[in-house]
Amino acid sequence: MAEVEVYSWLFVHKEWNKLKKMPTPDKGFEESFREYLYNKKINFNVMSDVRDTGFGLSYQTLSNIPHELDVICIKDRDLFVFELKHYEVSNITKEVIFTFLGKVMDFYFKNAEVLSNYKITMFFVTINKNVDDSTRKLCITYGIKLIEPSLMTLGILDYFVRSLYQKIPDGDGDLKAKVEKLVEEVSAQKEHYDNSFSDVFRYKNRKIEIELPLSEINPTEALNKIKNYCNLFERVRETWNSKRN
Repeated sequence: MAEVEVYSWLFVHKEWNKLKKMPTPDKGFEESFREYLYNKKINFNVMSDVRDTGFGLSYQTLSNIPHELDVICIKDRDLFVFELKHYEVSNITKEVIFTFLGKVMDFYFKNAEVLSNYKITMFFVTINKNVDDSTRKLCITYGIKLIEPSLMTLGILDYFVRSLYQKIPDGDGDLKAKVEKLVEEVSAQKEHYDNSFSDVFRYKNRKIEIELPLSEINPTEALNKIKNYCNLFERVRETWNSKRN
């Protein structure tokens, strides 16, 4: 469900700046995001309650330690886990990412027989505009979607590049060819690196396996390509907008 990823990015990239802030430590970030996602009429089967400590399904963890996860949404066999960090000023450290991953793992290891029936996708959502590259590479490696205002994920980029391609008339051959090439390159990179929690952690024969093709993972190269693709997209989009005007 690409729209969940796209809506999440649009919230931090555009919508958050339009909203009236609340007198709370996170300025109402979590509550506003939850309401925004609900109002998109995706018709989730389940949306967890505030302060839920049962993975949205009243589950326990392997460690028997309850963990609060900000939002859990389920649509058919897609299960989305959101960690919402306002962090307008605070740094997003690798420890914060590993804590998020550890909480999801603790639930999964206890309930793998059932949760393995879902495609679990983790979203770390923040309005921080200065995320360090080390944090980005960590998320790429472990299949965590880092939703930040300053950089699109491969999934989001793929969505907008394809949308732009559809808008360009065939008569504008040069621009359409450039965007078509970008579509192909983003798609190839997405096939290789756009993983989810369920792609990495698999339940087979009553055992949990970690599937990381170590020889094929190069998060530094992947991040550099994502940055390059985002820059290329901005340039072709500006060209398209200038032609329309």
